[in-house]
Amino acid sequence: MPIRAVLFDLDNTLILEDESTLAAVRAAAALAHARARVDADAVANAAIETAERLWKTSSAFAHGEVFGIWWGEALWGAFAGDSPAAKTMRAFVPGFRAAVWRGALVAAGASDDALADDLSHEYIRVRRSGETIDPEAEPLLAALSRTYRLALVTNGAGDVQREKLSRTPLGRYFSAVVISLEVGAGKPDAGIFESALRALDVGPAEAVMVGDSLVRDVQGARNAGVRAIWIDRRLWDESGIVPDARISALRDLPAALDALERRPASPRATS
Repeated sequence: MPIRAVLFDLDNTLILEDESTLAAVRAAAALAHARARVDADAVANAAIETAERLWKTSSAFAHGEVFGIWWGEALWGAFAGDSPAAKTMRAFVPGFRAAVWRGALVAAGASDDALADDLSHEYIRVRRSGETIDPEAEPLLAALSRTYRLALVTNGAGDVQREKLSRTPLGRYFSAVVISLEVGAGKPDAGIFESALRALDVGPAEAVMVGDSLVRDVQGARNAGVRAIWIDRRLWDESGIVPDARISALRDLPAALDALERRPASPRATS
């Protein structure tokens, strides 16, 4: 059966989420250096360590694991909506942001609550100023959209992910945008992939998923009977899951899709 649809992850697949987050952290740290003469690298490193530690022990972490929300988003997102996860996030983030930037300053040898608040706003300003887009993403989507139906299948909060997408030229190429918190299922749950298949009116054997996570994207797609291509960004310590194809750059995707056209779909997709 020919491939009719390609499903794409967003973060660290089409946009470089980690790079954008690190740039915002460094901008806040540079402001700390300018205002308090503390070491910018020390502030940045302490902010990341503090954010990771507080996030993993927080009341919001369980929702984050289910829906694919992380501390980098908790430092800037609004988390609109009436779902329990959105409400939990909104209640959590003000104290979290204050604690992260206060902790970063203290670790660097300063204690200034007003400056910590300014660092939080600087992080938000820079993070919202634009997305770091893989330069190969738009040419690839433009080319593939002439042959395939495309969908974005991303974990996260609806308003956060849609805001990211709005800061790129990529949204025009997708026939469907499926976001975990909006559909109530996060990758690797099969439900989010099934929502995308329904939106595109294709079967599992007619679709291929492309993403950077072996666990969430590759195994998640397999859970729904969809073949998966892994773009290896060398970001995750994941193993034991074998994708249908591996690429190291988006420009290699067309060739990988052509190769999959000549191979059978997964057993679940045809059962």
